[in-house]
Amino acid sequence: MKQPPYVSVSAAFSKGIATQMRPSMLFAIVLPFVIALITAVILLVFAWGPLDNWLDSTAMNWGWFQSTSARLSGWGFATMSDWFTGVLTFVALLAVSGIAGLAAAAILVMPMALKVISEGSYPELQKKGVNATITSLANTIKVSAIFVIGWLVTLPLWLIPFAGIALSLFWGAYAFSHMTRLDAIVEHATLEERVYVLRHYSRGFWLIGLVCAAIALIPFAGFIMPVFSILVCTHYGLMALKAVRAQPPEALAENSAAQAKRLP
Repeated sequence: MKQPPYVSVSAAFSKGIATQMRPSMLFAIVLPFVIALITAVILLVFAWGPLDNWLDSTAMNWGWFQSTSARLSGWGFATMSDWFTGVLTFVALLAVSGIAGLAAAAILVMPMALKVISEGSYPELQKKGVNATITSLANTIKVSAIFVIGWLVTLPLWLIPFAGIALSLFWGAYAFSHMTRLDAIVEHATLEERVYVLRHYSRGFWLIGLVCAAIALIPFAGFIMPVFSILVCTHYGLMALKAVRAQPPEALAENSAAQAKRLP
């Protein structure tokens, strides 16, 4: 099978919305929000000063930033860090707290969501996964670390006009897609099936992550995205696994042992 079976991203969103309306899933929104809020308070208290100073010292090495800062000084601002880097620091710390909420959702909400979705919509899918808990935890740690490091490393690029929107969408798409795509199938898929789904349906997961990242930019919409992205990715992953299992077994033969080792 050269082409994997088609799985609709829009259908995954439709199913995700329906699942989100369940009382248990509505209540689940609260947990990652509370954890993200606590993390944000801690970061704003202890990390604001060092991060703001680092951004300001980095920005002052840029010619255009120096000239703009000089012009703003005539408007009553001592330096641009009085407002721009301060706002950027605030946004950066909120993003880091957001990944903490997403990680909490992946660890605490995902098992409940997976049970609701798999038993309610895909009862025919047999669970063939191994080491699901350890694999999921390792993935959560890996994705969180990559996000935080990548976000902080690329943070100075926000000082380039309009770069912040692109970076927000990219890192948001990465977090929303990669935090959940493995968890969606790890309990049900064999290692070979897992490799196949993650490889051939990567674009679908990325598209889901990108849409969720765009929605998260809307004020207050970001509160529901940690749980909602889990629901959509889980539906998409299990739909993909169901479609793959409907194909002849030899369809998975193209996945080598080397490819299996490179994926979680």
